[in-house]
Amino acid sequence: MLRINSKDEDSSEELEELFKALGNINRLILIYTLASGDKEMFSVTEMAEMMGLTQPAASQHLKILKTVNILHSNKEGNYIYYTFNKHALLKHKEKIDYLFGCVFAKCSNLEKK
Repeated sequence: MLRINSKDEDSSEELEELFKALGNINRLILIYTLASGDKEMFSVTEMAEMMGLTQPAASQHLKILKTVNILHSNKEGNYIYYTFNKHALLKHKEKIDYLFGCVFAKCSNLEKK
């Protein structure tokens, strides 16, 4: 089986899980909402209300984004608040940049022919 190797690290499974997590419109909107708003963190209840989802549905989406390390959670009292996991996002970006760098290099080589 072919693998995506960046900096001596196999990124194939991590990228697969990341793209699966990003392959849902509600999760993409959730990420955009978190990124474009003034608030730095959201609870499940706040996110469910903003997105028009049930609390269990919002919770499930947040859990998936946390599983692939896009989000980080902090418990405060009875609430769990979610924020971006900057360190993990930078690692994801490096892997995606490597993958697309390979693709663009191939495209450039094909254009020269």
